[in-house]
Amino acid sequence: MVFAPTYVICYSPWPWIRYHIAVTNWMSSETLETHCFSEHDKHDRNIPVYENLSWSFKTPIRTGYHCDIYRLDMHIRFVAFEDSPDFIDEGCGGRHCFWNATNEGIALKNLKSGKYVLAQTWRSRDKMKKISKLLI
Repeated sequence: MVFAPTYVICYSPWPWIRYHIAVTNWMSSETLETHCFSEHDKHDRNIPVYENLSWSFKTPIRTGYHCDIYRLDMHIRFVAFEDSPDFIDEGCGGRHCFWNATNEGIALKNLKSGKYVLAQTWRSRDKMKKISKLLI
């Protein structure tokens, strides 16, 4: 009996590497309602001031995590993780993606430079509903 070699098709440039995501509430006084999700996973939490929602995962296929964060009548939707060299190397600066929610918006820390870069600003929930309707 002859066995043929088994090949695993992997779309991720870094298969089975562990990635880490953290979303921290750096607001002045508000708890944030946070919903982060991928096609296969979700993480929901109300984050008190100076606390975070964090998770780790490994992936053999391309994946992405999106987050919705709510405060009072404001909302931010952002890509928390994208399995691409540009996002991992240039955005996060490595396998750890640290996001800070502030009064200005949501900022991503680039580990190589050590700096936070504002990625999104807060929008009113009404404006987000109008944008969502246009996308449907």
